[in-house]
Parts: sequence; structure tokens; C-alpha cells
Amino acid sequence: MKSNTSMFGSMLWNLFLVMLCRVSLLAALTFALPAGAADSPAPPPANTVTNKPDVVFVPTPQVVVDKMLEMAAIKPGDVVYDLGCGDGRIVVTAAKRYGVKGVGFDIDPQRIKDSLANVRSNKVEHLVSIQQKDIFKLDLSEATVVCLYLLPSLNVRLMPQLEKLRPGSRILSHDFDMEGAKPLQIVKIPPENGTADEDDLETHEHTIYKWVVPWEKARTAPSLP
Repeated sequence: MKSNTSMFGSMLWNLFLVMLCRVSLLAALTFALPAGAADSPAPPPANTVTNKPDVVFVPTPQVVVDKMLEMAAIKPGDVVYDLGCGDGRIVVTAAKRYGVKGVGFDIDPQRIKDSLANVRSNKVEHLVSIQQKDIFKLDLSEATVVCLYLLPSLNVRLMPQLEKLRPGSRILSHDFDMEGAKPLQIVKIPPENGTADEDDLETHEHTIYKWVVPWEKARTAPSLP
């Protein structure tokens, strides 16, 4: 009986030594880590844009750009915003043709590079700026004309911002409506080659929607119970 008690005590002592070694090793590893390594990864700086694009970039044909700006009835003092500016052709055209200021916004770094190159090659740096920003967090109060080529759901998501535009501001959307807002004007543009392919975003028949702030609310179908 004495021998069994001695053996049991020895086992407890060995177990204690093993646990003590593990605790010591863990403490040593913790202190060996660089400062902050044991913490959660630091968030990116507040001014860093990390979101991915909501839509695939498809350039708006120049004939559509020209018509959008014509429908906007651009006048001296207007400021044109392009939300999702792609290669910057809308704000560049507005600056060259009408001499007005424009700001293009995009979240894709490659589109920002393309837009800046377009601005430089057309020598409109004094009128056009390109900014990498999340369009859903923008203050649009400086704009008098806003151009869109997004998706219907994204247009609707922008409505709370667009509603705050000053009265008389114009909104132009290429191809996609804005549910809940009745367009003041809708214009159809046939494809440049004369053959419409509705499955091809670049050769289909184009539609331009125009709203003026404050817009008339569109009737929507009653929801089912």
C-alpha cells in the first residue's frame, strides 16, 4: 500500500513538471513575438479604399456620352460628376466640349490610372479631377449633373444621396432605370454598326434615362401579401 501511494505521488509530481514546462514555453514564445504580433491585424488607414468594384467595367460608347451630356443641357458653372467613371471619358468630354468642371469617381485602381491618363492626354487637368472613392459614401452636394452607368440596384442604393442634390440638378443613367423615380426623359440610341445584339453590352441598343431633382415618384406595383 505504501508503494502504491509513493507511485501515485510520483505521477502527480511528473504531471506538475510537464504542465509547468508548457506554461513556461508559452510565456517565452509570447514575449519573443514582435510588438503587436499577438494582437488582431491592424485595420487599414481610414483613407484607404479596399472595396472591390460592384460592376464590371464596360465603356460607354462616345455617341452615348455625347447624347447624355446633350440631354443634361450643360451650361456654364455646371459641375459634372461621373460615379464609376471607368476611363474618364464623360468628364473629359464635358470639359473639352462645354468647358465645365468634372469629377470622376471609381473604386478600381486600374480605372483611376486609365482616367488620369485620359485627362492628361486631353490636357484638361485644370478642369477635371479623378478620385478613388466609394461612391456610396460621397457628398454629392457640389454636383449639378450626375452621370451613371451602374446596375438598377446600385442606382436605387444611390437615391438617398441623389435626393439631396440641389433643385434643378440633372441625373443621367446609361441603360439602367432607377426604381421609384419617374424619368423625365428616355432616349433610345441604336448601335453604331446598325445591328443590335442585346447580349453584347457594347453593341446593343442603348437607353438613356434623365431625371431632374426633385424627381417625380414613380408608381410601383403593390406588394403581394
